[in-house]
Amino acid sequence: MKPTIHNKLATCHPALIRGRVWCTTCGSSQAVNPAECLRTGWPKCCGYTMTIDSPEERAEFKRKERPQ
Repeated sequence: MKPTIHNKLATCHPALIRGRVWCTTCGSSQAVNPAECLRTGWPKCCGYTMTIDSPEERAEFKRKERPQ
């Protein structure tokens, strides 16, 4: 397989490497090919683009956003 910019980018971040996206509305998840998603777009669920951030990661982001 010939390396493309999408294939190279798909290996640059752990969230992309794991190849999974989540719906922030209903919580469903889906396995994806990150290079293909970078090339053509991310899947949608419940009318919104799915995220590469796991539910645990989103909870951690929210925890860090709260003022102490």
